[in-house]
Amino acid sequence: MKTTNPNITPEGNFTLTYFPYAEDAEPHTPLEEAIQCLSDCLPKTEEEILQNIQRYHQQCRPLTRKKKHQLKTVINNVLQPACEEGNQDAIYWMYYAYYYGIGVEADIDKALEYLTIIADYGYAEMQYKLGWQYSEFDCLKMGWRSRKHEAALWLKKAAVQGNVEAMYMLGTIYDSYSWGVRHYRKRAFVWFKRAAELRHEEAMCSLSGCYKIGCGTKKNRAKALEWAEKAGWQEEAERLRNGEEQMDEDGFFANLSTLLSNQDELF
Repeated sequence: MKTTNPNITPEGNFTLTYFPYAEDAEPHTPLEEAIQCLSDCLPKTEEEILQNIQRYHQQCRPLTRKKKHQLKTVINNVLQPACEEGNQDAIYWMYYAYYYGIGVEADIDKALEYLTIIADYGYAEMQYKLGWQYSEFDCLKMGWRSRKHEAALWLKKAAVQGNVEAMYMLGTIYDSYSWGVRHYRKRAFVWFKRAAELRHEEAMCSLSGCYKIGCGTKKNRAKALEWAEKAGWQEEAERLRNGEEQMDEDGFFANLSTLLSNQDELF
């Protein structure tokens, strides 16, 4: 599928030709008008998005019959044909249409099919977005099967291109698999470290924890303190300086790390 978007570059930087939320956005073509029509009906606030999620992505506020007809018209007559021609702007907005059930019946799998088309071109931001969507399946608790494998696949594609958020999220996914499996702990450590070195604050905290309990690396209290200070994690830094152990969660994980090291011999 080829693109008609002049802003697509070989480096994989995907820039929308028409972004309706830009300050100077003003539709001039049928496709831009279709995108504007669709975006006007998408949820804008966090409260509206939450309502959509709670209602399985059904429209959170009722649309007039005229607006519903208009949406179906622009999707069937403008956006869908543009998708078939390979226009990535249209593909991107069809992802939103199916994700939120705007003008079409909500279908998360169909939505991700559209997003996958764009991610397949190699755009790191779209690969990260797709990986993030897959990682959210378990969190939403809406009956979808676990898709952490797909999440890790797409996040890694974005991470190797330098997307720091993808690096951190990839680390958290490997970390969630890590108990009792040494190579997952090592992968989590590697990606936390890469993101931390690019000044990702949460990754710095995670890396400090890895050094503290020996997750994916040897225990190193000095490095744990170093990264806690870099992250501005003052309470943890103070505990490390004083040689204290946090008695609740950190203490539990510190004791658990010894058990996990023994379990590695069984796997």
